[in-house]
Parts: sequence; structure tokens; C-alpha cells
Amino acid sequence: MLNRDIYNTVPTENRLANNGVAEVSEDRSEAALSVLRYELETFVCNGQYEKGLDLILDKFLLNLNSRSEQPGVWISGFYGSGKSHLAKMLRALWTDFKFPDGASARSLAKLPTGVSDHFKALSTEGKRHGGLHAAAGKLGAGVAGKVKMALLGIVFKSKGLPESYHQTQFVLFLKSEGLLDRVEAELKAAGRSLSSELPKMYVSDALASALLAAKPGFASSAQEARLFLKAQYPQVQDVSNQEMKDAITAALSEGGKLPLTLIVLDEVQQYIGDDAEKAYAVQEVTEEL
Repeated sequence: MLNRDIYNTVPTENRLANNGVAEVSEDRSEAALSVLRYELETFVCNGQYEKGLDLILDKFLLNLNSRSEQPGVWISGFYGSGKSHLAKMLRALWTDFKFPDGASARSLAKLPTGVSDHFKALSTEGKRHGGLHAAAGKLGAGVAGKVKMALLGIVFKSKGLPESYHQTQFVLFLKSEGLLDRVEAELKAAGRSLSSELPKMYVSDALASALLAAKPGFASSAQEARLFLKAQYPQVQDVSNQEMKDAITAALSEGGKLPLTLIVLDEVQQYIGDDAEKAYAVQEVTEEL
């Protein structure tokens, strides 16, 4: 017998789709989904991976029914030990991520019975608490030095919302007023889209006209509508703790219920470095959440 005969997949014929590096993000491109599928199919959930998932899920479910507060989780380990891979797998398995062909994360991954049972219990609890949701990303990819703004960008993106705070606030206003579909339809008829107009929302004639068409009494003219948007939804450098929590609640809530939500922040240690101010900001945000 040759060494190669003991492997399910011959190493010399197998290429690592992620080049051995797990990228934790909300990227849903075809290439990213192909990598995620590969990672789930080859996820070896034993040893510290099994122990980590079991501990995280067990503590979450226990505190869900017995306490009003959930403790945060810090995944530690040496460089290259698989911290990001564990976090990425947890994020996909938490919501049982669905692929375009109908396959799901939990159906692709080979999970130990104990971990699988925890995820089943999580789904059951999710039906009682407004569903399951997850968001993932790096703080360093957001607004420089502004932990709350970077965090909000990650959460917003996970819901298909703009990463910018002021843009999302406007979109949530449209949604709450029942105007979102109408505004999007008006923009589409004009050969535009909401995503293309939001970055220039203060000067966009197309967006102002669509808003007036959706809600005629909103303003007396397109110019007045633009001035209102600039005054009501200004660009801000940072937000308060309460504004952060209100924004997350508004973005994630459905029918008055907040889903059981996992927020994965990758490479936090690299982001903090030896900066005491960043360390305190991360601690503060964690405690608030």
C-alpha cells in the first residue's frame, strides 16, 4: 500500500480553494461561495474545533433561557492555528447558510452528534425569538479608529444595507414608512437604482424625484427634498452607544422581534495591536452588545 492510498482525497491532486487562509466576511460573490462550500465540505470538526463549537453553543443556549445577558467569546490561538476558520464555520453554520442550489451549510459539513444537536436546538430557539442571523467582518476594514461605526458597517452589510450609517438610516426610514419599494420602482423606471443614488443622495435629482413621487407631500420641490435629506441624514464620524444599539435593532428586527444574532469580528488582536484606546473601545462595544 502507498501513502496516497490511505487518503479519501489524494493530496497531490487536491488544491486548497482558500489557499489555506480563511477569509471572514460577508462576501457573497460566486468565487466566495465556492470557497465557503469547499471549506464546509472539508471541515474536520474534531479536537479543538469540536470543543470550541460545543462550548460556544452550549453557553449561548444555556444563557438564553436562564439569563438576560450573553457573554462574549474570545477565540485565541497561535498564528495559523485556525481561529478564523473556526469563526467562519460558526458563522455559516449558525444560520445554516443556504447556497443557490439549495444545499445548506449544515448538510455539507460533517458534524459530531453533540455539535449537530446544539445547532438543532439553536434553530428551534430561533423560531421562538425571531429567527437566526449572523454578521462577520474585520474592524480594520471599516472607518479608521471608529469601532462602533466599523461594527455597524458589518451589521448593515449582513442585511444587504449600505455600510454607511447615514445612508442606512435613510433606507430604514423609507422601509418604516412603506416607501422603499415605490422609490426603488421610480428609480428603476428612470434607469437608476437606489444603490447608485445613495452615495450622492444630497445632490441626486433622480432620488429626490423618486421620493416626491412616492410621497407627494414630502417636500414642495426636488431641491427642498435634497436639503431635507442633507439636514436629516448628515454624514457623521461616530455615534453614541445608544445610537449604535438603536441602529442595530432597527436594521435586524423583523415584526418587532430581534433574531438570535451572532456577530463575528475577525483579527481583533491585530486591529488593537498595542493601542490601549482601541482596546477600551472594543471592550466597551462588546459590553454594550
